[in-house]
Amino acid sequence: MADTATEDRQTKKISLCNYAMIIATVTIWGGSFASTKYALAQAEPLVIMCLRLLIGMPVLLAGSLMEGSLRLPTKGEAAALFLMGFQGIFFHQTIQSYAMRTAGAANANWMMIATPALVAILGRIFLKERISPKGICGMILAAVGVGIVIGRGTIVTSRSGGFGTWGDAIMLLSVLNWAVFLVISRRVLKKDLPPAFAIFWEMLFSLMSAIPFAYIMGSDFSAIPTFTAGTWGALIFLGAFSSALAYILWFRALSIFTVARVAVFQFLQPIAGVVIAYFLVGERFTPWLFAGGAMILSGVWLVNRK
Repeated sequence: MADTATEDRQTKKISLCNYAMIIATVTIWGGSFASTKYALAQAEPLVIMCLRLLIGMPVLLAGSLMEGSLRLPTKGEAAALFLMGFQGIFFHQTIQSYAMRTAGAANANWMMIATPALVAILGRIFLKERISPKGICGMILAAVGVGIVIGRGTIVTSRSGGFGTWGDAIMLLSVLNWAVFLVISRRVLKKDLPPAFAIFWEMLFSLMSAIPFAYIMGSDFSAIPTFTAGTWGALIFLGAFSSALAYILWFRALSIFTVARVAVFQFLQPIAGVVIAYFLVGERFTPWLFAGGAMILSGVWLVNRK
């Protein structure tokens, strides 16, 4: 009996740690849109992309060494990791950088709630993953909650983008691309590839793609010496945290949970963005924020309820 109780406590502890990883990831990503928009004041999108990848590589290298998974990939692994690095990192983050030139951060966060629905559909088609009726109700409840938070949760005190810009259209493409990436990642991770190993090579392949694209597009790197401390702070956050640490945690979660269960936690991303906006730019909240937040948390609980 004592051994069983100990095992139950260990299982619960591991489970809580796994959920904490997902929450940390979406919290980091919740601040990525604002950081990108800040850096765009001095840097072009592809310059930001190259720098954030260069900054993130040492973190990923350290993660691979700690995991003991640093090695050269096989030919089959290299092909899959190159595709994932190009689509899920280089293409995804680059189009988001271009989108943030005209799209508002609130719009971008709002549109990200389409991801779990798309993932659930794609996961059902390609991975034969099921989602319970309670899970479907939870996703709907969380989606409504996010809409309330974004639409009524804050008092707008600064100029923001509106729907209908080219940036919004690009963000919609980004959402679809991210959903496809999550499904592909789940299939690759079922081959028991260590998370830090997978993301290290994906990031390296992404950097190898970004540099020639930046050269072809004529990106201006001469402005780098003029970057302010704030711009470098945004780039370090995007590289070391958003592009490196968050991806390691996200991949580890994908190796444990189903795609739909992990993706639903992105409903928390707008909440993280609102909190970060409060501390950085002093946005004020309305009572609707707490009502919508309660709906989001309830929806996440329903999806993850067995």
